[in-house]
Amino acid sequence: MKAICSERHTEWKKKFEPLGLKCMELTGDTDIDDYFQMQQVNIICTTPEKWDSMTRKWRDNAAFIKMIKLFMIDEIHLLSDESRGATLEAIVSRMKTVHSSYHFRTNVNTMRFIAVSATIPNVLDLAEWLGTRIIPAKNYNMDDKYRPVPLRKVILGFPCAFEQNEFRFDLSLNYKLASVIQTYSDDKPTLVFCSTRKSVQQAATTLVKDAKFIMNAQHKQKLQRQANIIKDAKLRDTMVFGVGFHHAGLDAQDRGIVETTFKKGELPVLIATSTLAMGVNLPAHLVIVKSTQHYVMGMYEEYTQSQILQMIGRAGRPQFDTSATAVVMTKNQTKSKYDAWISGTQLIESRHLTLYIFNIWSQNPYKE
Repeated sequence: MKAICSERHTEWKKKFEPLGLKCMELTGDTDIDDYFQMQQVNIICTTPEKWDSMTRKWRDNAAFIKMIKLFMIDEIHLLSDESRGATLEAIVSRMKTVHSSYHFRTNVNTMRFIAVSATIPNVLDLAEWLGTRIIPAKNYNMDDKYRPVPLRKVILGFPCAFEQNEFRFDLSLNYKLASVIQTYSDDKPTLVFCSTRKSVQQAATTLVKDAKFIMNAQHKQKLQRQANIIKDAKLRDTMVFGVGFHHAGLDAQDRGIVETTFKKGELPVLIATSTLAMGVNLPAHLVIVKSTQHYVMGMYEEYTQSQILQMIGRAGRPQFDTSATAVVMTKNQTKSKYDAWISGTQLIESRHLTLYIFNIWSQNPYKE
């Protein structure tokens, strides 16, 4: 989330500051806690967690909070996210409280709310929540035809034996990658997301053995020139075959070479850790999510809906493509779940209420 916030701040700073509008990034990585300093800017890009900590005692800084005229919430479908949904709901509710208290005293509407979401079925519920008891918020339902590049979404389920652990299942998908790329890439740049650095390197090594991506002698010479200045030996070995990889453990210069080569369209396949989707903007014609589980705090867990949407959202290059494809590779047992996510049939529900009910239940000494 911080990486997305930083990317948006960089983009908006270039767009708005020439117009005289100052932008500020406000995340856990920034040291700005001075409300007076924030009053000097026009646009603040922040995360739910940071804004929560900054506004819990909003009455002590009411003058600054009331200066906010537009409150925009990107990816409001995160309300259903187990880790940050409750925080997002809390800050939106808090800002609504600020707006309502001021409106009650002055009868003046001073703050507008705009929320953007992936496709969801219960958009009217969100509109009612964001609006007032009398007037719900207006809602606009925009499907994929509004994308600059139409996106085809494909969920592929693969068998996973009961005794097969997550690591072995992830490993087995490496041998499926070549056929998936050949089926859906149309010989255009492909971006593959893996859960760990080790998985990234294993996938790259397997792929160069199973498929050929070099177009001609001139193409091979270009890749060889780039490979010659790369420090990492394993990356050098795969680059000459048209497959690169990218993760935080690589030297910064190596990462830069890989990114530049891929952006130019000279590197047919780039395999990266899923965190790349939150940081560097590297769109591709085909995006593949290899396995829907990642390693967190010593155990495997499913990606959140937001993480999946962030990864497949990298598919489509407006300047080059008229169509794009995103493929999610998962287990047969979880295929229907991701079909629902991608098609927008999963309801967005309150996580704050769920936690509230759980806390009451857990404190009840008479529960069975």
